[in-house]
Amino acid sequence: MKAELCQAFCRDLEVVPVPCGFAVGTAFLKSDGDHIGFYIVGPDESGLYRVQDDGATVPYLQACGADLGIETREEAFQGILAEYDVSYDTSTFEITSEPIPKEAVAKAGLKLVAALLRLQDLVLLTRERAETTWVQEAKRDLERIVSGKAEIAYDAPISSLLPDYLADMVLRAHNRDPVAVFFGTGDSKVYEALLLQSGARYEAKVACSVVVILEKDDSVTRKARLRADNHLTVPRYRGAERDAIGRVIEVVTGERPSMH
Repeated sequence: MKAELCQAFCRDLEVVPVPCGFAVGTAFLKSDGDHIGFYIVGPDESGLYRVQDDGATVPYLQACGADLGIETREEAFQGILAEYDVSYDTSTFEITSEPIPKEAVAKAGLKLVAALLRLQDLVLLTRERAETTWVQEAKRDLERIVSGKAEIAYDAPISSLLPDYLADMVLRAHNRDPVAVFFGTGDSKVYEALLLQSGARYEAKVACSVVVILEKDDSVTRKARLRADNHLTVPRYRGAERDAIGRVIEVVTGERPSMH
């Protein structure tokens, strides 16, 4: 059994001498179908080695939409690196081990390959959680543009008179009506926004504006979208991010921001 397992795992292993040490190819595949490989670099002046990728892993993830500036994805990225005792060099884009003695290279190489395999999950995370990811992106854009212009509260009522109507964000600029922002991840968010608007207008008599940001037109049903368009400010985010955020800020401050 041991021999069979070794053959299965090592059959496609390739080790090729290169100027920096060795290039190692494995049988494991990335999400794009290419084989995962790494380099053994060394020895250095102290007789130590490092194992590292080719510097293309993180750029590939980002090209697939896995923006590591998103908090949840950054936490997942750093968690995987820590679990497998590797780190990311932001200047070379390489994922690398610490300097290690020769006898530790094989184990470190296996851990690096495991880390590179796990990092492919971030591409799946991008696809499977695209809905929540765009919300985080939109929040980040709003926070950046509104900084210094308005106060931000999350999951908050727009007025103490409406404690049961919570908005995803409430933005308050000086001498302006507060703005309730909902992220339209489904029909329920549209109807929550419409209920808040109705409660503010007819129940509490509170002046405010209500915005629903949709990722795109088909993020909600046609019926919900038409109701939202008829009564609320409804920018579409994906593909027109700057315009969408600009529309929200204009509602908050009364001025269209200069988007850079």
